[in-house]
Amino acid sequence: MKVFPLLLCVLSLSLQGCVRTPDLPEHERPEHWGQLIHETHNFYKISDSVFRSEQPNHELKPLLQQHEIAVVINLRSRDKDSKILAAENLKLRHIPIHTWALDRDDLLKVMREIQSAQQHNQRVLLHCYHGSDRTGASVAMYRIIFEHWSIDQALQEMKHGGYGFHRIWGNIENLFTPENVKWIRDQLSNPSLVSHDMH
Repeated sequence: MKVFPLLLCVLSLSLQGCVRTPDLPEHERPEHWGQLIHETHNFYKISDSVFRSEQPNHELKPLLQQHEIAVVINLRSRDKDSKILAAENLKLRHIPIHTWALDRDDLLKVMREIQSAQQHNQRVLLHCYHGSDRTGASVAMYRIIFEHWSIDQALQEMKHGGYGFHRIWGNIENLFTPENVKWIRDQLSNPSLVSHDMH
């Protein structure tokens, strides 16, 4: 299964494949979109409590400390954080997601972790491998659920904010429906709800 995304990209190159969605020119980029902190690490401040990046390495650790990040949510199937960040005073959360199979249950798990961190006044870093697609979907849903952005506003930032979102993942954009947003809101507001869709 590990080769599937690569094969998908190769097979789709003639149909825009792994091409990134175009970034909005800097002079047109809304001020309320993520603020770039470090380009090399795709490290952005999304809000006072949420940040995003690619897979953290040893070079990124001082920046995590500088911005007082307390919780790191890893969306990769692999868990490198437990080695790279093991000595840091961080809560490490691993929610393994495959980009091509990302669903609303995955996004709910991420939103629950963010909700828990907010209840404890903790800052969160969201990341996957490149910090582009799985991270982008999670940040978009965060914008909708916690910052009350419209679906369209959140998707515009996800695709054109300069984070590297890839056109191939139409399945991600299709997740952002009013029905799924309502379902996630309902689950977060009433944790006792048991969804038949949950795995």
